Amino acid sequence: MSAFDTNYVTANPKYLSVNWNSGGGGAFCVVPHDQVGKLRGDFPLFAAHAGAVLDTAFSPFDDDVVASGAEDHQAMVWRVPEDLLEREEDVTQPVATLGGHGRKVGHVAWNPVASDVLAVASSDYTVRLWDVEQQSVAVTLQGFKDAILSIDWSRDGRSMAVAARDKKLRIFDARSGQCVQEGASHQGIKGSRVAWLTGPRLVTTGFTRSSDRQVFLWDSADLTKPLAKYDLDMSAGMLMPFYDEGTGMLYVGGKGDGSIRYYEFADDKLHELSLYSSSEPQRGLGAMPKRGVDVAHCEVMRFFKVASNSLIEPISFKVPRKSEAFQADIYPPAPAGVPSMSAREFFAGKDAEPLLVDMERLFRDGPLVVGAAAQGAAVPVMVAPKPEPKPEPEQQPEPKPQPKPEQQPQPVPAPAARSASPPPAAQTPPCADPSDAELAALRQENKQLQQQLSQATQDVASAQAAAHTATTQLASSKQALAQLQDELAKTQKDVGLLRTELSDASSKIEAAQTEATKAGVKAQDAVDQLAEYKSKLVQAEESVRGLEKDRERIQGELAQAIQAANSLALAAEKAVDAV
Repeated sequence: MSAFDTNYVTANPKYLSVNWNSGGGGAFCVVPHDQVGKLRGDFPLFAAHAGAVLDTAFSPFDDDVVASGAEDHQAMVWRVPEDLLEREEDVTQPVATLGGHGRKVGHVAWNPVASDVLAVASSDYTVRLWDVEQQSVAVTLQGFKDAILSIDWSRDGRSMAVAARDKKLRIFDARSGQCVQEGASHQGIKGSRVAWLTGPRLVTTGFTRSSDRQVFLWDSADLTKPLAKYDLDMSAGMLMPFYDEGTGMLYVGGKGDGSIRYYEFADDKLHELSLYSSSEPQRGLGAMPKRGVDVAHCEVMRFFKVASNSLIEPISFKVPRKSEAFQADIYPPAPAGVPSMSAREFFAGKDAEPLLVDMERLFRDGPLVVGAAAQGAAVPVMVAPKPEPKPEPEQQPEPKPQPKPEQQPQPVPAPAARSASPPPAAQTPPCADPSDAELAALRQENKQLQQQLSQATQDVASAQAAAHTATTQLASSKQALAQLQDELAKTQKDVGLLRTELSDASSKIEAAQTEATKAGVKAQDAVDQLAEYKSKLVQAEESVRGLEKDRERIQGELAQAIQAANSLALAAEKAVDAV
């Protein structure tokens, strides 16, 4: 998987999917959330790819549909069988095979508003947008000069952001296939990721030329330069970004380490909140969609961590609250898992916002499962707010029943309480001349309704005042938290510098100790050599003394020999004279 660095695992409220190592081809495993512990040896795999599976993605509108991409140049769409847990044989028949890619398929991503629209990125330097129902390519995104590293749809599904190994970030119009923005991104040789935030903002993660990990904040309308840059550390693992629009929080997990940083995105800035840390490194992360979190226990995000080749563990992020009531401030409406349009309408140019669900429903009923398995219960939805609304009655079967006190019915004419006709007809009495007793009863009921309306209005005013007070306190708390975070960041930076200096000093001490040890060894060798030289000197001195004695003895013997020679010469001379 050198060309594609994916997350290995993905999840929805019903299942999680994980890439599987299998001999003789490619496979992945889909596991229900209630299936915990070690899987049995013959647990069924989804096995039809001829090469290793590189990425999977669940449909946002049907929890039983999952797409996969693999090294065999194909993407496939599958439906999870109802008898998955009872099966002993693998699932080998996808509902659709999306071929035609020239090389490996490394990324698959479903459109967030249109049904049956799937983006497939390949190492043939293209991203193809498929109409899955027709099994045909509708749009092809091109112009990349190197491998595609990451893709992500915008919230409204109209645009796609693509990060590539050519160190460029591009924004494409998903219907025309035109590149509308392009800019230089992270300049490191390692991988990069991209994720959309709120509105036109998006983030990328990557590396500097010196392999420092970075996070960039961008305006999708202008990619000439980032709005902000954040340097993190010098670790080697890829950074995986995940954004929760409901809380405005960005989570950044690092591959190969056990940390997950989380930030608040506000005022076009990323404010670092805290850091989750574990001693167990993570190979990949998958995030639960918002409709799958535990609202009753104030869970705002849940990750599934691939901790090793055989272990996947959940990581839950919860907001501590004492109240057991629904916490509306941290649970705004979230995507309902209902498509806003069809694939045909999408590629024809229709625009629509995501359909949302009131999270209070999840507080009452638990996680929201969508698709064929949930057809028995209609999902009350609302259209996401947008400055340019385009009402689509056929996609809003019924408005969310959340009456506001100020929108309570006006005091109705007396006959309206007895009329069974629609509200517009209630202005005309269906019968004439009602009795005085009936009129008195209706007036009394009308008076009670007015009193209830007045009380409700007062309650709303009190609630608004309390909300204003809470908002003010929250702003103060955020400001104090930001100051504390700045101080913490400075402290951490100082600690980092001190640790660096301490590490340098320790290295120097160790080097000095090594040199001292070497010098001690050399000194001992010198002492040993000196002792040897002294011993040899003593021996030499003794030899010299012996030689001096021999010289003196030889000189004496020589003197005696000379004297004897002189005596002989004298005797010889006398003898000659005598002759």
